[in-house]
Amino acid sequence: MAISKAQKAAYNDDIKALKVESDEFEKKAREISSKKKSNPKLEPYYNLEMVNYLLKTIDIYIKMNDLSLNMLGIKNNKSLDMAKSNFSKILQLMKEIVGDDVDRESLKENEEYLANIVQLNPRHLNDLSNRINDMLFTLKNTMGEDSKWKWLFVELQAKVAVIIRNLVNFSDILKYRDPREEFFRTRIEHMRLAKDSLEEAAKQYRTKYELSSKSREDLKKSIELLEALRKVHVVMGESSDADKLKTTIDAARLTMEAGDKKQDSDEKTRKKPPAKK
Repeated sequence: MAISKAQKAAYNDDIKALKVESDEFEKKAREISSKKKSNPKLEPYYNLEMVNYLLKTIDIYIKMNDLSLNMLGIKNNKSLDMAKSNFSKILQLMKEIVGDDVDRESLKENEEYLANIVQLNPRHLNDLSNRINDMLFTLKNTMGEDSKWKWLFVELQAKVAVIIRNLVNFSDILKYRDPREEFFRTRIEHMRLAKDSLEEAAKQYRTKYELSSKSREDLKKSIELLEALRKVHVVMGESSDADKLKTTIDAARLTMEAGDKKQDSDEKTRKKPPAKK
């Protein structure tokens, strides 16, 4: 259906306030980025401030898209691309704060990174994790199942899962096991979110492998995320869950090895010279 001039004019009028708001938050993020260069010691806190403003911009860009859908019946791809771009910036900033290594040798390493943002208490860390995670799924749902970025969200989901895991202080969870301790429930909720995120990210990579890519790399990443989850179970003394996950990981490795053998066999067949007549 064609969009009339009146519809377009009404849309442009209604979106003005959102554009002003998004421009203001974008400006503040740029200003903080400039400050960060002159004060490296406060870099993690500047990064967190930028994350906050970028999350706000994404929320506005999604509202712009909703407005376009409601008034014009079409998506606002420009605002959605801006939202996706800013979400990638958030992941980069969080990587600078807590790292993004999925195969972290010891979860005690988390404490070294968290020491740089010691002003944030467990509730702050849990709220931040939930905000980033919720925004990921809001953006994913807004883009839709038919989005060209469908499989990119598998990668983004894995990055978010690792960041959430890296924001957890597992030593404190083990140390403060008394339910009367301040932040007891908050720490447990945060750890549960980390577990659920790692599990879901692993499932998404496995789904991508089975339905789309058949890529060894995607299956490998699924296994790496499951191994990261198993390490959490081991650290928390959850031996039954760790053993069950080991069975799943071993089965996935067998699938990967079978795929490797088939690929080697196919390559040998292709290289084999034709039989002489």
